[in-house]
Amino acid sequence: MSDPNQHVTATPEAFRKAFAACTKDALLTFRNTDKQCVGLCAAISWSLTEDGVPNKVALGSLSCEGVLAFKYSGPFVTDGSVPLDWDGHAWIEFPGGIIGEPSLLRTAKAAPRQSNLRQSLERQGLIDKGAFILPENDTLAAFGLKYTRMAYLAAGDFDPLIRGLVAMNPPAP
Repeated sequence: MSDPNQHVTATPEAFRKAFAACTKDALLTFRNTDKQCVGLCAAISWSLTEDGVPNKVALGSLSCEGVLAFKYSGPFVTDGSVPLDWDGHAWIEFPGGIIGEPSLLRTAKAAPRQSNLRQSLERQGLIDKGAFILPENDTLAAFGLKYTRMAYLAAGDFDPLIRGLVAMNPPAP
């Protein structure tokens, strides 16, 4: 890990490299991430921030080829006041309109075969490609993906989410 007071140069390539390294570590550590986009993004965002990479965890809706895959119908609650049954999606945003997507392809692969999201990503040969980072412009549209941010996850909410991921992914004996 780099000096936390030193910030990564704000270029798309620097974001790509940092995201790839942090995401690889997180996906190796947390193998059970299906439908855990918020916790996974919190863990990766925390690591990126520790490495001096500016980023935020975005919460919202995601459409694939015009069909809603994840609908943000209300805020993500971490205070334990309501059962956690959230229907939105989380991703990581970097300056300059760059989106880091660590969990979508795993979640889509675990979806039923008739899922529009899964079928679309399989047709494009993306389903087994892992995480990706792309500009939030025509590149995402070329894959049929449209992200609609509704909120950002507060950094103060990261700890319980990361602890939840750790509990779901105990170390192998």
